[in-house]
Amino acid sequence: MALALHNENQLAGYWTGVPARPLTPRSWLQPLSRLLEKHSLLPLPDEAVRHNVVAPVVRRVAKLLPHAHTVDWMHRSMRWFDRWCANRVSSLNDVGAVICYENAALHTFRAAHRQDMATILDAASFHHAWQDRHYDYPESDAVHRRITEHKDAEIEQADYVLTVSELARQSYIDAGFDPVRVAAIPVGCDLERFSHSTEGAQEKHSHDPFTFIFAGHAGLRKGIDTLIEASRRLDQQGINHQIWVAGGEDPNIPWNQAPSLERLGRLTHEELAQRFQRADALVLPSRHDSFGMVVVEALATGCPAMVSEQTGAKQAISENESGWILPAEDTDAWVDRMTWCIHHRDDVASMAPKARRDAQPYSWERYRQRVTAHLTDLLMDSHVPS
Repeated sequence: MALALHNENQLAGYWTGVPARPLTPRSWLQPLSRLLEKHSLLPLPDEAVRHNVVAPVVRRVAKLLPHAHTVDWMHRSMRWFDRWCANRVSSLNDVGAVICYENAALHTFRAAHRQDMATILDAASFHHAWQDRHYDYPESDAVHRRITEHKDAEIEQADYVLTVSELARQSYIDAGFDPVRVAAIPVGCDLERFSHSTEGAQEKHSHDPFTFIFAGHAGLRKGIDTLIEASRRLDQQGINHQIWVAGGEDPNIPWNQAPSLERLGRLTHEELAQRFQRADALVLPSRHDSFGMVVVEALATGCPAMVSEQTGAKQAISENESGWILPAEDTDAWVDRMTWCIHHRDDVASMAPKARRDAQPYSWERYRQRVTAHLTDLLMDSHVPS
């Protein structure tokens, strides 16, 4: 989004924790640069970028704590970053709007309103009420109550909300947010990397077992237990298959219940692209996934996708043409569809061209076009202050 705004000469500033520009050699923060850089540095002007790495450092340290405490301290760090931004809003001139990432917006929004700026919430997840209906939170009730009260307060201060899928948008509407003030702007992926990364990919052979691939953090939220049970049933029926599991994982996953699952661990983008090209179908039985970028990444390689109806990226799939959409926790439905795929391997393989076509609207270039056009229209609309 920052790049999109910069390319349209609409970016007044980009304030971030993760370094987006190289930290200066004299900066005491410079040694932390390698620790914090998860993404490529951005071609933004130095004067537009401000860093505060306290929040990401706290998040890194918090991951060493028990999970319930990790959540608490991660949210505390985001609130600290929010206050740091809010203290600097008053110095801005000729700025029409601020866009803040969720959980780090409340104080900045309040400061922006005092400056007569529009406030736009960049919401990567579902509305918290929707999440609570579908997912047990690990933190204590007291901490969870404090987090949700903070979320409610920042949503109340938002003039507009940007979500990443129609499914996520609906979660805000279901929670009572004005439909006129919430939009779905699907994110993108590097289609070039996934459609052309053939180096190291191996040719498929008809005598190989039908291979499904799961990509993402293996845990209850992504429905890994549903996949394990489905694989166990296929094994019991003597149906030859294998499932690759790519990504990190929650503790205490009962992997031994499904011998046909192979854990690959965390992969680079290039390694993941090669696995998608070698696999026959993606499986993602998420209980809630506001988008699920791996879906369009798999489609871009020609790998059909089987996803749950609680996955935002389901909107990229043409049913029975580039993939399938199934109930999130209906193991019977997953076993039936996986069995069909195994017995109709040629039909699944024939879906590759349609899968690649369905991925095309989800490039980062198309995202930048969508988001800048929408923000331009938004700030000219009477529903939102300008």
